[in-house]
Amino acid sequence: MTLDESIHLEEYRAHWGKLFQEEYRLLRDAVGDSVAAIEHFGSTSVPGLVAKPIIDILIGVSDWSQASDIAGKLVGAGYESLGEAGIPGRLYLRKRGEHDFNAHVVLYKGEIWNNNLILRDYLRVNADEARQYGELKKRIVKDGAGTLLKYSDEKGEFVGNLLERAKSWAKDRHDTHE
Repeated sequence: MTLDESIHLEEYRAHWGKLFQEEYRLLRDAVGDSVAAIEHFGSTSVPGLVAKPIIDILIGVSDWSQASDIAGKLVGAGYESLGEAGIPGRLYLRKRGEHDFNAHVVLYKGEIWNNNLILRDYLRVNADEARQYGELKKRIVKDGAGTLLKYSDEKGEFVGNLLERAKSWAKDRHDTHE
């Protein structure tokens, strides 16, 4: 059980949303009503964005003390648990097979939850930012980042800056809707 794995990118596939919906139903059956929300996030949730063909799923718990119980239920549903995997406040699980999934158990409406959804929503409405991000990802892989950890490290600074722009956008949007 190692966190690092080989990666590749694919152009956006419309069926990624359908794969999330199918997995959502399986996850809901596994965890019942014991989670606050389940969301599709990451590049596969942004139409038109190049991505690793792995569906990323946020699973929000209202009380962090529930997280390990939820992770245990996900293991029972075929996921492999990798613990926090370097990110405190997140339990990371993955399922590999005909279609690949990552599940991230986090505190509902906590910082990790909010940041990931703000970034997703920002990229969904800012095609130019999504295009630039996609070009960067392609360049990183072309330049030799063929494993998850190297790939993530190489794009980290860009994603951090992108998140700051997304937060500013979300704040401006919220301020204008009050």
